Amino acid sequence: MNNSTELLAPAGDLEKLRTALAFGADAVYLGTPDFSLRVGENKFGVSEIRQAIKICRTAKKKIYLTTNTFPRDSEFRKLENFLAKLQATPPDAFIFSDLGVLATLQKFFPKVAKHLSVQANSVNSRTVQMWQKLGVTRVILARELSFAETKKIVAANPKMEFEVFVHGAICMSYSGRCLLSNFLAGRDANRGQCAQPCRWQYSLVEEKRPGEFFPIEEDAQGSYILNSRDLALIEKIPQLAKIGICSFKIEGRNKSLGYLATITRAYRQALDDFAAGRKFDSNLWYEIRTTGNRDFTLGFFDGTLHNLQNFERSAAENPQNFLGLVEKSLHGRILLTPKNHFKKGAKIEAMPPGGAIQKFQIAKIFDEKLTEISEAHGGQRSKVWLEISAELPKFTLLRKC
Repeated sequence: MNNSTELLAPAGDLEKLRTALAFGADAVYLGTPDFSLRVGENKFGVSEIRQAIKICRTAKKKIYLTTNTFPRDSEFRKLENFLAKLQATPPDAFIFSDLGVLATLQKFFPKVAKHLSVQANSVNSRTVQMWQKLGVTRVILARELSFAETKKIVAANPKMEFEVFVHGAICMSYSGRCLLSNFLAGRDANRGQCAQPCRWQYSLVEEKRPGEFFPIEEDAQGSYILNSRDLALIEKIPQLAKIGICSFKIEGRNKSLGYLATITRAYRQALDDFAAGRKFDSNLWYEIRTTGNRDFTLGFFDGTLHNLQNFERSAAENPQNFLGLVEKSLHGRILLTPKNHFKKGAKIEAMPPGGAIQKFQIAKIFDEKLTEISEAHGGQRSKVWLEISAELPKFTLLRKC
């Protein structure tokens, strides 16, 4: 059913939504803390969702609302009240996992598209066929599928749209359905409260030696035995597009603006290069490695676990070179909110939403009152002006060379 490809990016708040659209996303997905699997990161209430929908309508981009938790009976009234407030301004689609949620969505939004979440673990053609009979128009396939299996499922269901995750953090679970967090932290991963215990450090204890912890590996810092590398299928875009995948999804509603801008831009170029018949640009690997990551894996793409686990570290390696996004450009000065420390005279790269990356040197730094300062620091709400040798468009990403 694929006539074109869609780049789908995460939106943890309105600023990230605008950034994703500026850097080439065709659609965004977002959710509320109550009914999405990202309780801590979603900044959207009903009014923000309405505003987000308006922004996407104006930009002629699509917006998908996640309602993919597995609610208890006591939560459905709250869900219905929430949906009722959106009836006048519905999104382009709802992403769901639970059959009861689907029934509720059909009641309130019979004409709005329904997308089946990866949490539903769709791994065969017959499952897809049954969901289609229930009114689902798109299936987000399980991460555990190989390319060969994905190809067979897509071919067997020509009237269904298919979406796959192509980039971002993955966990040691079945397409996100994990109980570790429940057992170890009392936080339900399937209700948006995951404590990420798969990223924790573990040691071995012999039952007759309580309190004596043995590193599972020789490394004295222990072993991250459940910790996965990040998924990166950027080179596999042509293969997936050719078999009929219509939507390429980036994970990361809680990632930084720098991460979102860089990854969205890289996958935008990869999709555009494929559409134009150009070969994959290997420089894109450099771009995605400038973002925080746990190193990369192809996941199950080749039919086996491909270099999946990272035993060395659980935290994402972050080069801390993201300085901020251009908010305004005027008379050789640009305004931004600093995200990391930098000084006057620093050499920087400017990555606009479109066009070539340019290099500059910061001639001067001014605070909001236009008083010259020698350096700027991240983690503050104050903005700074940078004097450089060119004007740059809004949303241009700045990073240290």
